[in-house]
Amino acid sequence: MATQELRKRANWQTISGAKALKAEELFQISLQTALDAAFPGVFLVERHPHEFGDIYSSYQLPQEVLDKIYNIDVQEKKANGKPKYEWGISMDFAIRNLKNGKILFGEIKRQDGWVENTSMQAGRGNAHERSCKYFTPGLMRLLRKTGGLSEEILPFWLVIVGDITRDPRRNREIAYWFQEYTKNYYMWRDTNDIGDMLDFFENNLLPYLI
Repeated sequence: MATQELRKRANWQTISGAKALKAEELFQISLQTALDAAFPGVFLVERHPHEFGDIYSSYQLPQEVLDKIYNIDVQEKKANGKPKYEWGISMDFAIRNLKNGKILFGEIKRQDGWVENTSMQAGRGNAHERSCKYFTPGLMRLLRKTGGLSEEILPFWLVIVGDITRDPRRNREIAYWFQEYTKNYYMWRDTNDIGDMLDFFENNLLPYLI
């Protein structure tokens, strides 16, 4: 596709009506609207996908570990037949190609930041650090297997909003983490600039979903 094709085809009237929403909702509606215009019926931008809701509770520990911890029967059911214990992760979004089965999972992280007329302490918070769990071998393997994407990129997309996107300290930290994988994180510095977000996705990640 030509550069900025999603921006050109987006239904800006529909998107404009959603600008009062939170960033997570705005992201989903904007990207879905643009993809529907360019690829009718091909993509689904889903919020809070359910694939990984029990990955921890269903993980089998070695017996030697079970013998040393407070152990429970993770197979136990409630009276209604649903699992009593179920915990895992919930990604913020999944961008699914309904035709070929490829999926890009992602997180939207909002955080304060150190900007003009504030102190460095204004950049407190660890939302960006919590996203580092996706670099762990277990989650990396799971996301890559489920998403079916090329190993040229990471199997997840981190979208960052808030003053952290202009924080000189946090920008350096995050850029250091994602060395050689700059396609996998996006500083959405102005969430009113939806076109910039669409351009980033189209130029960096969309080709891996097609």
